[in-house]
Amino acid sequence: MFAGQAHAQSAGDSAQTTAGSVAGDIVVTAQRREETVQDVPVSINAFSSEQLDELGVATVTDLASLAPGVSINSVQGGSNPIISIRGLSLNDTFGNNNPTVGVYLDEVIQPFTPMLSGQIFDVERVEVLKGPQGTLYGRNTTGGAINIISVKPSFETNGYVKASYARFDRAEIEGAVGGGISDTLAGRFSFKTTQQRGGWQTNALTGEKIGDVNESSFRGQLLWEPTSNFDATLKLGYTKTKRDNQLREHVGYYSPEGGYCASALAGIRDEANCVDFFGYQDLTGKRRTVENSSYFGNELNARNYLGQLTMNLDLGAVTLTSVTAYNDYRRVLGDDSDGGALIELDSQFTDDISSFTQELRATSNGDNVLDWVAGLYFSSDEISGSAVQALTDTFFHTIADTSYTQQTDAIAAFGQAGFEITPSLELIAGLRFTHEQKDFAYDAIDLDPYGDSGLPTLVAGIDNTLKEDNVSGKIGLNFDLTDDVMLYASVSKGFKSGGYKAAIAFSAAETDPFDGETVWAYEAGVKSTLLDGKMTLNLAGYYNDWQDFQAMVTEIRSGVNVIVLSNAGDARVYGVEGEWMYRPTDALSLRASANWMDSKITQFNNAEGGDDYTGNQLANAPKFTFTGQAKWELPVNLETMGVYVLGDASYKSKTYFSLAERDLSSQDGYWLVNGRIGLHDKGDVWEVAAFAKNILNKLYVSSSYDNWGGIFPSQNFLGDPATYGVEVSYKF
Repeated sequence: MFAGQAHAQSAGDSAQTTAGSVAGDIVVTAQRREETVQDVPVSINAFSSEQLDELGVATVTDLASLAPGVSINSVQGGSNPIISIRGLSLNDTFGNNNPTVGVYLDEVIQPFTPMLSGQIFDVERVEVLKGPQGTLYGRNTTGGAINIISVKPSFETNGYVKASYARFDRAEIEGAVGGGISDTLAGRFSFKTTQQRGGWQTNALTGEKIGDVNESSFRGQLLWEPTSNFDATLKLGYTKTKRDNQLREHVGYYSPEGGYCASALAGIRDEANCVDFFGYQDLTGKRRTVENSSYFGNELNARNYLGQLTMNLDLGAVTLTSVTAYNDYRRVLGDDSDGGALIELDSQFTDDISSFTQELRATSNGDNVLDWVAGLYFSSDEISGSAVQALTDTFFHTIADTSYTQQTDAIAAFGQAGFEITPSLELIAGLRFTHEQKDFAYDAIDLDPYGDSGLPTLVAGIDNTLKEDNVSGKIGLNFDLTDDVMLYASVSKGFKSGGYKAAIAFSAAETDPFDGETVWAYEAGVKSTLLDGKMTLNLAGYYNDWQDFQAMVTEIRSGVNVIVLSNAGDARVYGVEGEWMYRPTDALSLRASANWMDSKITQFNNAEGGDDYTGNQLANAPKFTFTGQAKWELPVNLETMGVYVLGDASYKSKTYFSLAERDLSSQDGYWLVNGRIGLHDKGDVWEVAAFAKNILNKLYVSSSYDNWGGIFPSQNFLGDPATYGVEVSYKF
């Protein structure tokens, strides 16, 4: 039972908060209390609705270029985003495994990666927290948390409408309207639709432009406040998606004469001289043009229903909160999983997800010597998935159908307290108990449509159960050196439960469960507000001891070498990060943030005779990331209008996409540069803007599958090229 959800700000309050946000004044609820970013003694990056709009944040993937130490791999064009914070991630895209970084929509976790690809719209703010969050959040995570907070209903009539048109015939319209219905009832309705015809990628086999999008989202909310100390908010939402998946870029690594090709050994994609196991090579020449067999097509069809009821009761000394939520998500996804013209591994994935969560929370009210929060949490998730895979242009010459059902029940008790030792020194202590049970059923069949299948016998009829209990927690100290400078240090333990490999299996041992992973996270930092509030400077140093981390490895099970999702070993990550914001005048706002980290696998559980990755850098863990923005309100002579110019740049150093630390499945360091120019009235009621993303048209790999030495080729996914467009908006 935890602190009440923040009430919606009035339009005037929201504008005031946004205006001061560059100086770190955004009000967040990362610790289940309303605090400014500078008062929260943890590493957090927060972005207001205005900042998100100006920086073009439309999905979770877009956040990667804003927060230091955060990397998000846009797998299949964003259908299965892999989120990494400070080097911790799960490099697996099957739908049944929980992400290392928790994504919360209005305090409700989205438990599986397919659910992370939706649109972001009508949000009040986004918070990015680093490190374990188990003592304050219902679902435990090891890497961190991303909180997306929607605009809540208020009794003051307000809303907005926004429309944009961009390159590749991309049109977006979104809006919201809300206000009082009666003295005790208020509502808000929000929507967003995205339509695109074609895109930047071409399938050379069909001549088709890849990139069609037809996605619409709707959200309705009702706020009931019958008394001054009780409120209830009912939220209903629906999303319908039909869009093209990005096609994979084929990466061969064998020589036509046998063995590995020289270019691949040197870490260079060279389709002119390298082939895959079956002799295929993509000779289209242009990297944004590929050959794709599309046996099952390349579309994502998905729909999502959600319902949530949040209730707050203020009893004076304590506030009670209940958050009840249900999600029903289904998708069908066609994918050429080998990235070539041959039907080596063409797939159709189906995921059917239902998720129920119930959280009861309480928080002490007021500024006391002892402030505390405590909570109980229950969730019940079920995911049923299937993968129909065609291997017809191989010696297997068949189609295989695998399916699974995974039921997860989790309960937890958690809490955190802060004790004021002196007016300047506070002791923080938190504790959590977690129990999870996962029941897993797996089946498979060789459809053998041609009567001559060469596929080994598939595993079928698997039923297994994994039960895990864990105790984790946090202890820390916060010291107010002055009214404007805070020092903090903490030690916390995070836990993420184990699970199962859901991909095709030829041995029963491949479906054995893997155990949960833990991380001991050590952090010390300083938060400072300088120059009478015009500047903030925050610095943090951290060390993560990651134990039994989960990844794809080769192991010996039942005397056989098998590729499984398992506990790969141990790793450590240490680094420093900083964020600087400065508003020298009302017209100029500057922000820069950076993260440097060093990651290393300290122990790797390789099979006998297999590759040992001890000493390698972690996947999705670039050593250096940087992001910076500058916004300048240009002086104009007109009394009723203003013009601003916004520049946005980010840098990511070399990134490896697998534990093998192979150059062929990596991306060298690169910059992305974006910009925006806006014309608006003095009251910010209306705006007309022109924007551009990836202005330098950088061609880069956003994610990669490393299949080195196997039957199937490696594949890349590429980042978006330069895009530009115009946008108009009106607020009321």
